[in-house]
Amino acid sequence: MVKTNIEKIPVSVVIPTYNRILKLFRLLKSLDTLNPAPDEIIIIDDNSQDGTKKLLKKWNKLKRSYKKKVILKGIKKGPADSRNSGLFNSNNDLVAFTDDDVVVDKYWIKQITAQLIKNHKKRLAGVGGIVKSFHNDILSQYYVEHKILEPPINLTYLPTVNCCFRKKPLINVGGFDTSFHFAGGEDTDLCLRLRKKGFWFVRERKALVYHDFSPNFFDFCKTWIKYGKGTQLAIYKLKRKIND
Repeated sequence: MVKTNIEKIPVSVVIPTYNRILKLFRLLKSLDTLNPAPDEIIIIDDNSQDGTKKLLKKWNKLKRSYKKKVILKGIKKGPADSRNSGLFNSNNDLVAFTDDDVVVDKYWIKQITAQLIKNHKKRLAGVGGIVKSFHNDILSQYYVEHKILEPPINLTYLPTVNCCFRKKPLINVGGFDTSFHFAGGEDTDLCLRLRKKGFWFVRERKALVYHDFSPNFFDFCKTWIKYGKGTQLAIYKLKRKIND
């Protein structure tokens, strides 16, 4: 007998988006397969010009097992600002993050929240998951092989493509730094500030998302430049705060 009621987990999922209507549509379809489902999904549009707003307005009217929120920004301010909008408008003590260019595994919510729900140590602030690839091209496999979008071995930070945090520590450190106007470094900066306060993170290998890496070499180079610039900025900001 097929279950008509899907179990829900008290977590808010925050997803920033910008001009990726087709990829966002694919993500929305995968979110409907989640079992257990999250209590709430919040999508923040960073002033897209490709029809994303219309898609989200239609999606927001659909009946789903989870609550939905759509935040439409009138000015493009970047993913850090979008994630803050979702974070500060969320209704749960756990907040998960992912991106609009992924597909989530059916059991993603169950796995990404499990350790935070079971482990009541207050200094455990977040959990990071594993990122697989849609494609088998050489650049996509490079990202996967070198775990570019996964937490590093020393767990100094959690990439926001696949992670979950306790909400209170994020609020206490002020959320994401909105001076990061591009994708890259804002999650590192956030986690470095959390680590400075004595918080720590863990990895969950069963929490899976599948990323649509670009097979284009020029996109690959631009991504690395942004990641390098963002990481350098995050380290600079942390050193400046320590020296102040």
